[in-house]
Amino acid sequence: MIAMRSRATLITQETYALLRDLIVSNRLRAGQKLVDRELAEELGVSRTPIREALGRLAMTGLIEQRARRGYYVCHFTVDQVIDLYEFRKMLETHSIALAARNAKPTHLREFEAILSEFKLLTGDPKDHARAAKLDVDIHRLIALAGANKSLQMAMENVLDKLMCFVSIEIDDRNALKVAYDEHEQLYEYVKNKDEAGASALMLKHIDNAERTLVQAFEARNALQRSILGSKQKRVAWQDK
Repeated sequence: MIAMRSRATLITQETYALLRDLIVSNRLRAGQKLVDRELAEELGVSRTPIREALGRLAMTGLIEQRARRGYYVCHFTVDQVIDLYEFRKMLETHSIALAARNAKPTHLREFEAILSEFKLLTGDPKDHARAAKLDVDIHRLIALAGANKSLQMAMENVLDKLMCFVSIEIDDRNALKVAYDEHEQLYEYVKNKDEAGASALMLKHIDNAERTLVQAFEARNALQRSILGSKQKRVAWQDK
């Protein structure tokens, strides 16, 4: 009986991870309805782990449950982005200080490896999605190096939401270079165990990232309003 429960728990955990990855990679798009029967067929599991995974995802804020309509992938607004970044500042300024205090040589070597790959993208910033993933990988590593499990779990939720923004193209060629330079400086602070310097730079880094992302959101929303307005004008003209 215990073995059966353990197996069922494992299937639910794997299903949750698969659905989360589909959402953060934008293969399940913002606003898309999530039908348990269809997801069960696609993932090759029963509807029970799908329903349990959807309930967990709703708790993280990646999806929402609408009364008598089911689950939908969340569509983030500018205000929600700002709220998320305020929370991120509180978490990560402390997370980087803990990393500066507790990071091991293995963490520093992994940090160096990610930075090396990141640097290659600054010369040709076409792979926006890859750059965004490397950015998130650095912040996930910082949380891991901090050696605080509760903080790490909170950061995982925040970083999952950040990955949902990968599809938002950043129309700023200098933003990637600035992000790389700031991450490189963060590495130096962590390596030198400078907790205060690391925390101050992290706050500046997140402020810059927030400003860039909000501008991208506003530009996208303006474009969508323009397209919608053009469609409405065409429909009105055709109805005449």
